[in-house]
This record gives sequence, structure tokens and C-alpha cells, in this order.
Amino acid sequence: MESFFSGLKFIGINQLKEWVEIAIDWETGNKYELVDEGGNKIGFAAERKTGIFGHLVRNFLKSHRPMHLDLWDNNRTLLLSGKRPFYFFFSDIEILDPHEKKIGDVKTRFGILKRKYDLIDSYGKTFATIESYRWRIWSFNILDKLGNDAGKIGKKWGGLLKEVFTDSDRFGLDLSKGDWTNEQKAIIFFAGLSIDLDFFEENSSSAFSLFD
Repeated sequence: MESFFSGLKFIGINQLKEWVEIAIDWETGNKYELVDEGGNKIGFAAERKTGIFGHLVRNFLKSHRPMHLDLWDNNRTLLLSGKRPFYFFFSDIEILDPHEKKIGDVKTRFGILKRKYDLIDSYGKTFATIESYRWRIWSFNILDKLGNDAGKIGKKWGGLLKEVFTDSDRFGLDLSKGDWTNEQKAIIFFAGLSIDLDFFEENSSSAFSLFD
């Protein structure tokens, strides 16, 4: 984990679609290709396979389903895992290292005007929050513990990053504004996957937002 996140200021996340999802809208396990700011492949993440019963649960419960997400580097070395149980309203993810030691949590918080997440370290302390106004479909701000703007999770980017994002199944994590540890970057990464599952996938076919 240390070498994977060390020096990374941006992570591009490209969701990979299987032909069966495209052809008949049958939901299979989520798979992601990860790139750096230059578009270079740095690893991949995927939802752990659960057999035919898991496919039925996935298609019935959709984004509310329980799941287990794994992160690998380019050498196919397992770096981290995220466990998310079934939920009705608030989706939480527990992040574990390969030895099942918890390094942090991502917890959804109630908000009327905003969607909110707390990012919690291995000591149980909230080191950052993520929030977005409900009418801003594609953009989430990362705030440090003092409430300062420290990054972004989103689908829309300008400048050089436009070349990295060429289709609607891509989103990214901008970590350049914060002084994050590698452990904190890992927790933010899984927060990005959670936001994709909770919001980006759900709104991928909806109308373009003028506010993003």
C-alpha cells in the first residue's frame, strides 16, 4: 500500500463494462482500471465474485447490495479490501489490509441539502469529510479536518485531465491540495468507489447538470 499511494496526487478510475451488461442490462461485479494523471495504468480494483447467487442478489438489490471490493497493483498483488454490508439508507465501507487489519472506514452521514461522508482513520478519528450539494450530480469536495478544500472526487475535469477522461464511465480523485498520508489516500480511494456505487452509476444516464 505504501508504495502504491506514495507520490500519487491524482487517481483516474475507469469502470470496465462486460458485454452482458451492455447487451441485456444484467449487472455483473464492478471492475475498475486505475490510471495516474498521465493516463498510465497503475492498478485495478474489482468486486469479489460471489457465484450465481451473488449475481441474483446484485441484480435485485442493485447499489444497496453487500459487497467486497479488492485493490491490486499492476503485479496483481492484493493491497487492500473494502467491505460494505447491505444497507437501506447509509452505505458504509470498512477498509482492511491483506491481513484483515482495519485501516479505516468511510461512513455516510445524514444531510438535507448535502450528501456527506466521514473519513475515519485506524484510530477511529475523523480526518476528513466529503460533501456535495444534492443538485451537483458529478462533483464531491474533500475537506480536511479544519474544513479547508483539500481535493475533489468527480467526473468532470478541465485542462490536461480531459485527455484521461474520454467517456462517461470514468471518474477521478484529485488529492493534490491536501497533505495526505498513504493510509488516508487509501481511505479516500475507497470513498471514491463508494460514491461511484451510490451516485455516479445511478445518474450515469440522467440529464446533464448545469451546476457541475
